[in-house]
Amino acid sequence: MERGRKEEVRLGVREVEVSTHCHATEDCSKVLVALHNVIPAELRDRVRVEEEDLEGFYGNRIKVMKIRVGERGVLENILRNLSKSDRSLLNASLDLRFDGRTGRFFVRLDKQSLYQGKFVLNDADDVVKVVVHFKGLKNVNELRSLLDSISGE
Repeated sequence: MERGRKEEVRLGVREVEVSTHCHATEDCSKVLVALHNVIPAELRDRVRVEEEDLEGFYGNRIKVMKIRVGERGVLENILRNLSKSDRSLLNASLDLRFDGRTGRFFVRLDKQSLYQGKFVLNDADDVVKVVVHFKGLKNVNELRSLLDSISGE
């Protein structure tokens, strides 16, 4: 196996977890569209959405929706669809988004924009959370290099 391929395997994606909340005031079918839009079209028919019904502090209904995928294609889809300025912002904030102890990378995308098919970083509350679990990735520089190779920059 060539050296580049060994590096890709060593730094591979173990799992991508995509999750969001559907509040009582939201149309859960629209929230589901936003959640599915994170997943590349060719993988959507192979994923299963886990749902959990919860009750908020004031008794309001909250549905947690989650998809788990063992595919690097989800990360590629996110990077390919972010604007250049959002990719720059992501790159500038990698140290805040990566936990080297666990090999997890965190991204929050605007839920309303995702419903419309647009990928926009948003670190507020109404988001779709993406957690990428890497195997073998230990520091921000390795992550930066991997993301650069995926996005072609």
